Amino acid sequence: MTWLDDLRRIRAIAQAGRAYSKDPYDLDRFVELGTIAEELIARLAELPVARVRDLFVPERGYPTPKVDVRAGVFRDDSVLMVREAADSLWSLPGGWADEQESPSAAAVREVREESGYDVRVVKLVALKDRSLHPYTPPRLEHIYKLFFLCELVGGEWQARVESQVGGETTAAGFFAREALPPLSMGRTLASDIEMLHAHRLAPAAPTQFD
Repeated sequence: MTWLDDLRRIRAIAQAGRAYSKDPYDLDRFVELGTIAEELIARLAELPVARVRDLFVPERGYPTPKVDVRAGVFRDDSVLMVREAADSLWSLPGGWADEQESPSAAAVREVREESGYDVRVVKLVALKDRSLHPYTPPRLEHIYKLFFLCELVGGEWQARVESQVGGETTAAGFFAREALPPLSMGRTLASDIEMLHAHRLAPAAPTQFD
């Protein structure tokens, strides 16, 4: 992972150089540097080069981390989980924040889209750098994960109408913390749920970071 992290950094430097350099010769060098980094990343990750390039296509300008929001929604002593269509494993509802959308609004939207429930954000519990925690498998992108404690205000599971959840989740339900379903470890760790529950019991606790 040290090599992969270094290559991602080299690629990010190349992208920043393409964004800000004016000299055509420097631009050519930054393009070449980025290409070399992508080819080496592909070898280390055992992916086609085209797949690696596709992961970075949306990026323009100075490279910044992607933002993943996750919502902790509790009912009594149980937590809301959704089953991901991608791997049939379970996670806290959430996903990528959209542009022109605040992080808390993204959390509310993701809960509604993935589970049918309506929530109100109560608190930002944590901002975690994904690469510093045991999420698996590792991702090529650098990701910040924002965890919000939310209050359930209404709604119900609506997977029976698949178009209402966009096909991203196939089930939702409330689970006791001692009896969690198999977790999608790239999205949610058991420690994330315990962290959210601890802040639910102690709402004045400071927000965690990194």
